[in-house]
Amino acid sequence: MDQEKKKTATKYLVLDDLLDHVGRYVSGDQLASDLGVSRESVWKAIKTLQKEGHRIVSKKKTGYAYLSSDHVSEQVVQKYLGKLSQGQQAFDAIRVFDEVGSTQTYAKDYLAKHPGQNPSIFTARTMGAGYGRRGRAFFAPKDRGLYISLSLPVNPEKPMIASLLTTSAAAIIAQVLEETFPGLNVQLKWVNDLIVKGHKVGGIITEAVFDMERQQYNALVLGFFVNILPADYPEEIQQKAMAVLDDPSTTIDLNFLLARLTLALIDMNNGYQDGTFLADYRKRSFLIGQRVSIQVGQEILSGEVTGISNQAGLELLLDNGEKKTLYAGEVTKVKLYENLNL
Repeated sequence: MDQEKKKTATKYLVLDDLLDHVGRYVSGDQLASDLGVSRESVWKAIKTLQKEGHRIVSKKKTGYAYLSSDHVSEQVVQKYLGKLSQGQQAFDAIRVFDEVGSTQTYAKDYLAKHPGQNPSIFTARTMGAGYGRRGRAFFAPKDRGLYISLSLPVNPEKPMIASLLTTSAAAIIAQVLEETFPGLNVQLKWVNDLIVKGHKVGGIITEAVFDMERQQYNALVLGFFVNILPADYPEEIQQKAMAVLDDPSTTIDLNFLLARLTLALIDMNNGYQDGTFLADYRKRSFLIGQRVSIQVGQEILSGEVTGISNQAGLELLLDNGEKKTLYAGEVTKVKLYENLNL
């Protein structure tokens, strides 16, 4: 092994050892002994990791402690996924990109060629061509949020209910965010927007990969983004978009949050069809009781939202007295929140 490869291998080994003791100090001597390398090699590896954005602190006569990373890292994500699932959750693929056009596009292309039995995760530090519902582009500032496409294997014994899958995922993401950030209140705008303080902080898109030859679905791809830290948003969305956190200097472990979110969503996929998450979704919806305008195809419908159906449809009392339940469409205006046209 040449020197450069040896240095790289040592770096990964040191990080892996530190990740076994997150928040706790490990002495340089112990690391050197564990890995069969010199103290100097450990020190050089630590310096390299710190330069790459891993928050590793040192204390004289005590050692080094890993705290977090300022970016999504494949090695760190895999470690957290293993720890949180106690090694029980298998993945067919975990891909972390420094930059990609769209994790959703990549995921669908990959899964069309590599159908699998287990979930796969595709994420990136930034995206150049990310898109949401109706193909609408969105801003993905580097290392300021999570941009994830999660493939969920199709269970032929259970129905695929797109409306329930999307709303259940929204409820789960909201729950995990509130558990991670005490005091946070996440509301939901039907069908797929995460709202904090009247501004959009995230969104969800659900798509399927269909195998034409076998005439069956290979996988469901749940794409979602969450703005975690503030960023300089483009002028056209400055009044609409916001981040979960107000302070741009807040330290947050994106890898741990990513692992928690994906595992919670995988668990959700095992039983969302029975409407388990509808009660929470309804509680978080600020549309119920509000007057809205909804675009359905080329038509604009106006009326009052009376509820969310058991299949996660939007129940609407139209101005002409007619009752409708919608499973597709986009809320373009809410009486109290006219800035949510995203």
